[in-house]
Amino acid sequence: MKKIIYIVLIAATAGCSGSKETTTLPEASIYDFDKTITVEGLKSDLTIIASDEFEGRETGKEGIRKATNYITERYKAMGLTPVGDNGTFEQSYDLSAPVVESYNYTITDSKGEVVNETALTPEETGDFVTIFGGTDDVSGEIIFGGLGISNETANHLPEVVADKWIMVLFDRQLTNQNALQTLMSNGAAGVILIMDHNNPEGFSQSAQQTQSRLGTSGSLSLAYLQDENTRASAWNRIKPDLAAWLLGKEGASDLVEMVEDLKANPSTFRPAEIEFSLSHEVMTNHNIVKASNIVAFLEGSDPALKDEVVVLSSHHDHVGIGRPDSTGDTIYNGADDDGSGTVGLLNTAQAMMTAAKAGAGPRRSVLFLHVSGEEKGLLGSRYYSDHPIYDIDKTVANVNVDMIGRVDKEHEENKDYIYIIGGEIISSGLDSLLRSANEKTVNLDLSKRYNDLEDPNQFYRRSDHWNFGRLGVPFIFFFNGVHADYHRPSDSVDKIEWEALAKRTQLIYTTTAMIANTEKRPEVDNREFIEKTQSQARN
Repeated sequence: MKKIIYIVLIAATAGCSGSKETTTLPEASIYDFDKTITVEGLKSDLTIIASDEFEGRETGKEGIRKATNYITERYKAMGLTPVGDNGTFEQSYDLSAPVVESYNYTITDSKGEVVNETALTPEETGDFVTIFGGTDDVSGEIIFGGLGISNETANHLPEVVADKWIMVLFDRQLTNQNALQTLMSNGAAGVILIMDHNNPEGFSQSAQQTQSRLGTSGSLSLAYLQDENTRASAWNRIKPDLAAWLLGKEGASDLVEMVEDLKANPSTFRPAEIEFSLSHEVMTNHNIVKASNIVAFLEGSDPALKDEVVVLSSHHDHVGIGRPDSTGDTIYNGADDDGSGTVGLLNTAQAMMTAAKAGAGPRRSVLFLHVSGEEKGLLGSRYYSDHPIYDIDKTVANVNVDMIGRVDKEHEENKDYIYIIGGEIISSGLDSLLRSANEKTVNLDLSKRYNDLEDPNQFYRRSDHWNFGRLGVPFIFFFNGVHADYHRPSDSVDKIEWEALAKRTQLIYTTTAMIANTEKRPEVDNREFIEKTQSQARN
């Protein structure tokens, strides 16, 4: 709207060239362009990004290649600068794709004698199931870690974990999975989970599911990290009857009573070695899968600040084609996760380019970063953060956008909200800029519900912002919360709340603009966050 007014005034001034009076036009401001982000523009992009043609955009598949081509063509048309490989918009990287043929598990006692030997093969299911990781041979003694609790009042987990297996009675509410992951990072051989001890069929179903995946490409990992000889610790599930025997119990039914006793007196438990060891061996073939991030650059206008960069990120991958739902649909379109963030970036970039062409571009530079491999374990953002195009010490902040197109149950009566993760738990200066941006534009309810370093959901570590946060870069994560269609074929365009998506994108635009234009870059000043990133770095 303001651009049209400028044009009219220029025309009027030109028509009165014989007059002695001149008209001084107001200078355009970067903050005048947020309303160029519209429902129509977002809908146009998302209808394509989340279409069946893109086949769920799984990393390494043809569908994400189609999405990449669409996004890069949009940036090319806008006039952003390609800063990827060989003058393209893509930063390519290799993924290791292990094809597991079989697993072998051997338990020995303190004398080294074999007491249980079992396997998971296409023909048989045994007493263990590898549910995550475990693509390397791993051996070690077993420590019983109770319910896996780790908090201020009780700690069931050992301190010395190098080359040890931690066996825990898994409880969805009490087991601290984040603390277990930290033990993996500190050199543990892996985790042995005792699950469904009161449901004998649960283990069998899990074994059959894993068995069906043998011989197919499994979990992807970054090839360059494999080259550095990092070990993939295993998360193994154990048959409850065998777990009971290892713990000196008669059968799985005794584990139920054991769980209740531990819940009744959690602070009295101490982790203990159980005098058994587990050897986990895997028969694996390794393939290489090609993947890429998308990198589009808008140079800042201030000679003194343009070497500093604000990274605006989202992931454009989703989970691809999978198990059919009740309607028979097998394509997981990922309209909200993270089609909404993807088009949010595209439309923010378009608005910022419009501002730049009007002489009101950002003072600092802005990198629009679409990462792949998020659904595979934040792989694309990990690759970028380890191979940054612009130095990490010149990266003033990361604004990450993942799921901003829906409304969760808690906000059905008030759609003008957004969950903010990061900000004040990292940097008071970044939080102030965000709140100023909100007051200047859409006045959304900035919910702090998940903005907690002790949040059991661990959302502050579960999207791509974390790979910047672990390196000390302050971040803001915009998120609409979870919903019933998360990672299902029903996460489709027809469920998107378009007005909410537009308002949130306008806020993201203005927040990015304020970070890019502030005189002083925001500093990480929350000591608790600094300590968390040092002790819980994501590997």
